[in-house]
Amino acid sequence: MKYGKLAALVMVFCLFWPLAAPLEASAGEVIELKAAVWFPPMHPVVQQVFLPWGKMIEERTKGRVKIKWFLGGTLVRGEQGLSAVKSGLADIVLPLNVWAFSKQFPATTSIFMPFQLNSEIHAAQSYYECFQQIPAIRNEYADMKVIGFFSSGITNFHMKTVLIKDLAGFKDQKIWAGNNIGVTSLKIWKASPRIVKLADIYMSLQRGALDGIMFPTPPLHSFKFTDLVNKHTICAFMPGAQIGAMNKKRWDSLPPDIQKVFEDLTLSLGIAAGTKFTEMNKLILGQLKKRGDQMYFVPPKQRDKWRATLNSVYETQIADLNKAGLDGKAMFGKVQSIVDEAAKHPMKRDSIWKPLGR
Repeated sequence: MKYGKLAALVMVFCLFWPLAAPLEASAGEVIELKAAVWFPPMHPVVQQVFLPWGKMIEERTKGRVKIKWFLGGTLVRGEQGLSAVKSGLADIVLPLNVWAFSKQFPATTSIFMPFQLNSEIHAAQSYYECFQQIPAIRNEYADMKVIGFFSSGITNFHMKTVLIKDLAGFKDQKIWAGNNIGVTSLKIWKASPRIVKLADIYMSLQRGALDGIMFPTPPLHSFKFTDLVNKHTICAFMPGAQIGAMNKKRWDSLPPDIQKVFEDLTLSLGIAAGTKFTEMNKLILGQLKKRGDQMYFVPPKQRDKWRATLNSVYETQIADLNKAGLDGKAMFGKVQSIVDEAAKHPMKRDSIWKPLGR
């Protein structure tokens, strides 16, 4: 082969070789990932779970990954999480409020039904196991990468003037219901469910447009609702599904060893967040009790009776699953078996999280 032809072939190879190479980071490159968190910067879960998790990722990748944090909704607000992670506006969203898009996640919603989960830890563990064992649930996340399984704080009923101790106590009470399942449940109990914007709840309570709220206990003080509610029915009604999610293209671009670092921490991250929410529940309830608030803790047998009154809510969800081309009854059976097993064998926070403090 003449020198001119050989040189030409070398030139062509040099031009096209980069296009044929895998589109992933080189071993020496520092990969910066934008992580959007809508929780306020000083939220205990942010300070004692999310930020330490980021440091663990950086340490376990030996500095090859750098997490750039955008806290308090500075990059992505809560309601923008799904579009942000799909579009790549954020590489990571913590947490993504799956509960706000329940119609797009009918299989996931079957995990987060009234009186089905006992705590935020139970929710995270059950969510993770259902994802692993039920293909229909995994399929709902095909266009993103799930890197953590969480729930919102589990909701209870917080009232201004009535301490609800039985279902009759709900009659005619104007209660903020949170979502469609909450609305349906409260109507069955003859309450008067209301939906207003989160930002309008305080004024609605103040003006009497609301008598109470179905709301997680930990953030009551943050939203200043404790100024107006002082009667609490603690029943672990229902948490909302949340995940840690990464943009799919960004995930696919990561080297396999870095992907493994994220996956090794997936379950541990969810249990740590659930444990912190559980600790926050105990702390807030202790403070409210100390100031003289009235509380009623619904016993397990009574909780089971309340759940039995909501069979039609479960039947509606089964019908929605059937409409989505799934076997709703079979899926609920599988979910319930996983939830029951998780309740029998609750997980504990890994020791790597213990030094993080209160």
